[in-house]
Amino acid sequence: MGTQAPANWEEQPLTTLPGIGPKRAAQFAELLGARRLNDLLCVLPRKYQDPACWVNSSDWGSVDGERVRYRGQVIKTWLFRPRGRRTVLGVRVEDKYGYVDALFFQQPWLRDRFQPGEELELEGKASARRGAKLLAPRLVSAAGEEVSGLEAVYPESGCLSSGQVAKAVQAAMDALLKSADDAGEDPANWVADPIPKSLRASLDLPALGAAWLALHRPLDREQVEAARRRLAFGEVLRFERARLAALPADGAPNASAREQRVWSRILARIPFALTSDQDAVLATLREELAAGRTIRRLIHGEVGSGKTVVAFAMALALAADGRQSAILAPTEILARQHLRTFQSWLQGSQLRLVRLLGDDPQSMRRAALADLAAGRAQIAVGTHALFGPGVSFADLGLVVLDEQHRFGVRQKGALVEKGEKPHVLTMTATPIPRTLAWAAYGALEPCVLRSRPGSGSEVTTRVHRPIAWRESISAEMAQRAAAGEAAFLVAPRIDGEGGLKALVASLREGPWAKLRIGVVHGRMMGAEIEAQVRGLAEGRLHALAGTTVVEVGLDVADVPQMAIFGAERLGLASLHQLRGRLARGLNARPARCEVFVAGDAFERLQVLEECCDGFQVAETDLRQRGPGLLRGLAQSGHGGFRVFDPIRDGDLVEALRREEIRNWLQDGG
Repeated sequence: MGTQAPANWEEQPLTTLPGIGPKRAAQFAELLGARRLNDLLCVLPRKYQDPACWVNSSDWGSVDGERVRYRGQVIKTWLFRPRGRRTVLGVRVEDKYGYVDALFFQQPWLRDRFQPGEELELEGKASARRGAKLLAPRLVSAAGEEVSGLEAVYPESGCLSSGQVAKAVQAAMDALLKSADDAGEDPANWVADPIPKSLRASLDLPALGAAWLALHRPLDREQVEAARRRLAFGEVLRFERARLAALPADGAPNASAREQRVWSRILARIPFALTSDQDAVLATLREELAAGRTIRRLIHGEVGSGKTVVAFAMALALAADGRQSAILAPTEILARQHLRTFQSWLQGSQLRLVRLLGDDPQSMRRAALADLAAGRAQIAVGTHALFGPGVSFADLGLVVLDEQHRFGVRQKGALVEKGEKPHVLTMTATPIPRTLAWAAYGALEPCVLRSRPGSGSEVTTRVHRPIAWRESISAEMAQRAAAGEAAFLVAPRIDGEGGLKALVASLREGPWAKLRIGVVHGRMMGAEIEAQVRGLAEGRLHALAGTTVVEVGLDVADVPQMAIFGAERLGLASLHQLRGRLARGLNARPARCEVFVAGDAFERLQVLEECCDGFQVAETDLRQRGPGLLRGLAQSGHGGFRVFDPIRDGDLVEALRREEIRNWLQDGG
C-alpha cells in the first residue's frame, strides 16, 4: 500500500511501480499487453474467493481442507525433497496453542526470507493429515487486519505468476487512489467515463472508475456483477459503433429503371412466389446495393425457409453488373443440391455456372478454373476447393458462406480475399437468439426468414427412452415404410456402440429385415451420397440411415417419419435442424419425429415435444448449454468480448434500441 502516484498516473509506465524493472515490464507488455498503469486495470481477475477466516493451531482439525489465515512466530526452516520431487521449503510457525508447518513448494530461495523469532501472517489451505500443515501459503499484510470483502484471483500468464500479476494490479490501484486523494477527488470519478451519467443511470450501471475499484477490490459479489455489466456495456457500445459505421447511409437512391428491369428478370427465374420474409430480405439487400456500400449480412432462418433463393437472386444481381459470385457449402451433398437448384432456375440463361468439388475430374476442374479466371463463369458453387490457392476470379463480387460455423476464419478469409471488398452473405439454418446473433455476427437486426414456403404440414415430435424403439416404434415405423412412407434413421456417429454401423446391423433382423435401406455418412464421396439420396427420393429405398450429415443438405420432398438415436449427444438446435428435413415440399404429409434419449438428457430434450419454432428452440438451447459460441468469437472476425455474456446481458443489447442511446450514438457518442 501507499504507492506514490505520479501526475497523469494512467499514462505512466509500469516501471514506476515498486518491484517492476525494465525486464519485468517487458514481460507484462508481451504477455498481458500492459504497458501503462491504466492497462493493468484492464487485467481482470479470473475468479473471486470468499475471505479466509483467522484460526489458531488448536482449530486445525475442524478446518481441514479449507482456506485459512494463521499468525505466529517463526521457529525454524528446512528444505526437503519428498520422494524425489522438487524441493519443498518448510517453515514452522508457532502460536500459544501449538505450531503449524507452512510448506512452500518449489521456492527454496525463500528460506532466507524467514528468520527465527519473526512474526508472520499466512494464508493457505489447511491440512490436518500427519500434523497441522498450511499448504502453498502466501504472506498476508498487516497483523490482525480485519478480513472482509472478496479476494481477486488473477490469471497466470507465461512466466508471470498469479501473485505477481495481483501485486502489480493492486499497486496500480494504489497509484489511482493516491492520485485521486492528492487531487481531492472521489476515486470512483477519477477515471474518465465516456458514457454519460444519465445513460448509466437508466441502466443502473456504475461509473467506470467505480467499476474498476469493484472489480479489483470488491466487497461482495453483487458489486462485482454490477461492475462486470458496466464493462460489458462498454463492449456492446464499441461493437455497435463499428456495426453502425458499416451500414449504408440513409436515403439510398431509388432504383433506376435498369435496376428494376434487372430485378424483374431475376425474380421471373424463381419458379414460385416469394414469401413475405424473402421479399423483405431481398428489399433490404437491394437498398444496400443501391447505396453502394459493401454488404456484410447474416441471413438467418429456419430449415427450409428459402435462404437459397436469396443467394441465387443476389448472385444474378452481381452478374448483371459483370461481377462473379462464389457459393461455399460445408458438404458436397449441400453443394450438389445448390448446383441442381441453380441449374434448374438458370435454364435458358447465358450465365455460366461452374462447380468446384473435391472429387471433380481434373479436366472439369481445369476448365472451371480457367472460366473463373477469365470471367467467362459468373457463379461458382463448391466446398473447400473454392478457397484453394489455385482458384482465382476475374472480379469476385459476392461470397455466400452457407452454414459458416463449419469453416475456420482462415478458410473464409482466403475466399473473401480473392475479391476486391466483395459483398458477404453469411447463411445459417440454425436459428440463433437475437443477442447471440448480435454477438457472433454484429447483426442486431439480422435478415430473418421464419416461414417455410410450400409446407404447411405439421411435424410432431415425441421423446422416448431407447427401450421404446425395441418394444413398439421400430415395428410401427417399418410397417409405414413398407407402405410407402419413407424414413430417415439418424445415429450420432459412424462407429462404436450406438453408431451408424451398429444401427444398420441391427436393422438386418426384425421388422426392417426385408426393407431396402440406404446409408450415408461423412466418409462417403459426394456422388455416392447423392445416389443414395436419389434412391430415397425416387422410391427405390424405403429408408435412409445416416449420421448427422442428414442435418445439412438432404432435401427430399415429403418424408413423413424420422428416428433419431443417441439424441443426448446433440443440442436442441441440431435436433431441430434434423426434424426440419421432414414434411418438405408442396402437399407434404404430416410427419412424426421419434427422438430416443438415454441418461439424464430426457427432460432437457422434452421441450421439443411442445416447441416447434426454431427461434424459441434456440433460446432454450442457449439457456441450457450456455454461450459456447462466444469462445469462437475471435475466429468469426468479431472478437473483443471479454465480459459480455448473451445470457446475462441481453437487456444491454436491447437497450441499444432506446431512442436516447440511438441519438447519442448517432451524435458521435
